[in-house]
Amino acid sequence: MEILDVQTIPNRFDEALQLFWGYWGQENNKPFYEQCMLNANGPDGIPRFYVASVEGEFVGTYALLRNDINSRHDLYPWFACLYVKEEHRGKGIASEMLRHAEGVAKNLGFKMLYLESNLEGFYEKLGWVENGITHDPFGNSAKIYEKSLEVVK
Repeated sequence: MEILDVQTIPNRFDEALQLFWGYWGQENNKPFYEQCMLNANGPDGIPRFYVASVEGEFVGTYALLRNDINSRHDLYPWFACLYVKEEHRGKGIASEMLRHAEGVAKNLGFKMLYLESNLEGFYEKLGWVENGITHDPFGNSAKIYEKSLEVVK
């Protein structure tokens, strides 16, 4: 498996966009995803968009964002858009993408990484700690998880 920064594969950008938008998007917001992905890697290194590739097939996605469309604008970066195609689940791809994101965020100089989810048990097994609740503009709430990127001595 390879994890590829979408910015480094311009010849497959449309394919990566389709995977992100196809799972996370809605009928009329493909331009939103396209603009976000085209304007990635800002001054602090985020946002960033990645695809997991197995034998050349894009099978998963994740992003590092300043905000995951939630009420906690004081926290960033956010690990977001985690997706693995159903036929590739259970093979450790999601865990590998999480570890990859932790390394990228740490290399960019961030001390913490955040995500929002109501999934029980998965993130905790990988060292993430629940720390609060966040709300989105649509009236939904989710747990905030955080992961320290600093080495504990």
